[in-house]
Amino acid sequence: MQLIKLVLIKINQYLNAIFYGLILMLFSMCNTGELDFDDIKTPNLQSNNSVPIGQTTYTIKELIEKLEDPSIEITEDNTKLLSIAYRDTLTFNDYLTVIQLEDISNPGVIQANSTPIAGSPSDQDVLIPTQNLSFEYSSPNNEELDSVKYSAGTITLDIQNGYATAIEYELTLNDVVNLSTGNPMVLSGTLPASGSDNISESLIDHKTIVNYDGSKNLFTGQFNGILKVKTGDFINGTEFINYTLTITGADFSEIFGWFGNKNIAIESKTISVDFFDGISENSVEFGDPQINFLIDNSFGVPMGLNLDGLSSSNANGVSVNLSGDITATPQLVRAPSTSQVGTTQSSIIEVNNTNSNLPDLLAISPNQFAIDVSATANYNNDSNTGDRNFVSSSSAVQVITEINLPLNLKLQNLSRDFGTGVEGFDFEDADTIRLILTTVNQLPIEGTITMQFLAADSSVLHEKPDIAFLQSPEVPISGRIEEPITAKDTVTIFKGEGNGYQELLDASILNIVTNITSYQAADGTYVKIFSDYELILKVGVQANTNYEF
Repeated sequence: MQLIKLVLIKINQYLNAIFYGLILMLFSMCNTGELDFDDIKTPNLQSNNSVPIGQTTYTIKELIEKLEDPSIEITEDNTKLLSIAYRDTLTFNDYLTVIQLEDISNPGVIQANSTPIAGSPSDQDVLIPTQNLSFEYSSPNNEELDSVKYSAGTITLDIQNGYATAIEYELTLNDVVNLSTGNPMVLSGTLPASGSDNISESLIDHKTIVNYDGSKNLFTGQFNGILKVKTGDFINGTEFINYTLTITGADFSEIFGWFGNKNIAIESKTISVDFFDGISENSVEFGDPQINFLIDNSFGVPMGLNLDGLSSSNANGVSVNLSGDITATPQLVRAPSTSQVGTTQSSIIEVNNTNSNLPDLLAISPNQFAIDVSATANYNNDSNTGDRNFVSSSSAVQVITEINLPLNLKLQNLSRDFGTGVEGFDFEDADTIRLILTTVNQLPIEGTITMQFLAADSSVLHEKPDIAFLQSPEVPISGRIEEPITAKDTVTIFKGEGNGYQELLDASILNIVTNITSYQAADGTYVKIFSDYELILKVGVQANTNYEF
């Protein structure tokens, strides 16, 4: 069950990385540090001349690849629709969380039922009638056991003699057999008169065959003994022999039985995430996100995974629980049968927008994910008609967790800040500086920039709002844009109080606030991002007097 918890925790780690990456992809163009202009020379600006500083062209696939995250896999279908996939492989082999053995102790009494002897006339051997014994093999959660093959453990017989004469004894454990020879284990020795004996054997390379009688797990043995009566010894016929048979430190290489259909509660956890900081609710929505679990199981225990305990919440106190068909019934994790030890069974569990409200959990810009899940052992496996269970020390579950985000999305008023230092910037010879921004955009997104000059304490000294940054082309019915659209805007800074000149000189930080919306987002339209979409950025500057950069 620890496995399921680890996998669900991984989901949240992947979502964190995915959204960070997506935001970086969309907004890396807003950070001038991303512009890769080669051989740019500082121009001498003449009055009313416009001088290009540089131009760069990106395809969307190139922008994504700049994320440089080795856990990202960028894929595209035959239409070049992009998807971002995160995959991780987890191997779980902690078999003791499924079934384990506990120390057992079986005290008992052997009534010899011997014929009384009133002083033996001579030395003689008196046979103690064979005693059939039954021992209980208890289990921690009352699991039914069929057989146990040991990798560790010790079986010990402590025995006390109630006779005033020695006894040669032999305890044959019919249901504890050697794996190599098939012979039962025999514990034997000699009890001194009115004395005791202790004998131990290793259980390694042995197995115990267990029979469930409807209430207890039992295994059997036979006790045989010979009274070594000496001349003059008295036998009352009422004596008895006390014994305790114990198994300690047992571990198994294989164990078979019925481990029950108990519900297993998994530890509740709340995971804090910060990748949505500054993003309002419903700013980013994916049309068809997917979380896939690809599971290979070699444990002989099928499970039903309950996913209705997953939820997200944001800083405003809004919470969304995972719901839908995926949570209505447990999700089956298949298992091999007892005749398939050493093999695996595969299962696929897919969480998507048709069987769940997964997009809703992501749309609220969560800062926390709550995980409170449970699993049912032997789901869809009846104890009377279904397969029995097994676990071996080599049993393992391999889980490939795949987060797949096709870039079919909706962005609405998605705002982010990007700051850079500008201390020491000086253009004292210029009366007016105009920064000219031109974009040739094939993406179905549009947006504006607000440029802020900030003091060292991040207070706003001056800002230039609503600078046109991106304009979206019309998206045809096919969903693919063929012709880009050009947008151009100018940022003007000139001398004079309140016009930005002095504020820029005084500023420590240039903060760029982006506001991005996808095509017809207000109408609920999702747009597709294709790998060959291009974005061309052009930056120029114009001044009304000479200025040396």
